[in-house]
Formats: sequence, C-alpha cells, structure tokens
Amino acid sequence: VLAGILTVVCYNMSEIHTFSRLLKGPRQDAAVLVITFLLTVFVDLVVAVEVGVVLAALLFMGRMAQISDVSAIKNELLENDEEDDGGRSASKLDIPEGVEVFDVKGPFFFGAVEQFKDQVLETLEHDTKVVILRMRLVPALDATGLNVLSDFCHQCREHGSTLLVCGVQPQPLDVIRHAPFYRELKRYNICENIDAALNRARKIIDGPAPKHL
Repeated sequence: VLAGILTVVCYNMSEIHTFSRLLKGPRQDAAVLVITFLLTVFVDLVVAVEVGVVLAALLFMGRMAQISDVSAIKNELLENDEEDDGGRSASKLDIPEGVEVFDVKGPFFFGAVEQFKDQVLETLEHDTKVVILRMRLVPALDATGLNVLSDFCHQCREHGSTLLVCGVQPQPLDVIRHAPFYRELKRYNICENIDAALNRARKIIDGPAPKHL
C-alpha cells in the first residue's frame, strides 16, 4: 500500500504533461531540460541543479545579447518613434553636421558589448565633434558595459569629440551616477531626451559666445 501511494505521488510530481510540452518548445530549452533530467536520474540531484542553472543562465545571456542592437541615426526617424518622456512623434530630426547619433537597444551587459565595439568604436571619425548615445531602450547596465562606455568616452576625447548620453533609464542612470564615469562624462552631458542632447550638441559645435568688449 505504501509503495502504491509513493508511486502515485511520484507520478503527480513528475508533471509528465508539462514535461512533454516543454520538449516541444525551443530546442535549446528542451536540451537544458533533458540534460538536467538525465543528470538527476543517473548522477545526482545537486549536480543536476548546478548544471541546469548554469546552462539556463548561459542560454538567457545569449538571448539577451541577440536582442541588443546598436544603430546609427541619421536625419530621419520612423513615424512611430516616440520619446518616452516627451510624448511626441518625431518623423525627422535635425542632426547638425559633425554630430553622430547612435540608438542603443536592449540590455547593455558583457554579453552585448562586442556589438557596441564593432558598430560604434570603429565608426568614430576625426571630423565628428559630438557623439550622442540614445539609451532610452536600455533597461539594464552592468560593470562591463559601464567600462566600455568609459573607454569610449576616453576615445572620444582623443579624437577631439564630446560624448553625450540621453534618455537614460533609472537603473543605468543609477549605475552611472555611482561610478567614476559620471565625473568623466560630466553631469551636463547627460540629457533628458534626444532634443535636449541635440541642443547641447549645437552649443558645443558653435562654441562659447564671444565676450563683448
């Protein structure tokens, strides 16, 4: 009787229907499930949990890196491109000559910084006076991403350019404010939105107003 009770309990805990549905899902998720299951049966539960967590974490980081994107913005934007804090739809931006604007999307962490290096660090030209990073769609920033931004800020200075960031969300902004990069960037180079950043860029390009004698 006790054996029968334990058999029924184990069957209910196994969730066979859920297991079969997961196997029909994405292959990578199914592979993690099968590996964890086999390790549980043939090796040890502790080992299976450890391996499963590591594999799931690597899979998650890979997916986050895939959705991260960096693209250059010219004088045109999509009609449905709305500023999160401005509430307006911008069909066109007036980007001055000598200003480069990059739209950064997705979590900015160690799994996505290589794409940033490839698309931004390599495109910095000598005639670029201001570089604007539009970070309104960056929900998270880690230490590696912050280090890449700091290196990029130094590289901009070496090229005689000024780095501006705009539309920074709360978590990345909090990370920036508690790091030396905040002093390197200067607080007035952190703009609320793209319009404020472009106005700041125009002031930098035009230079300080001449003093009247």
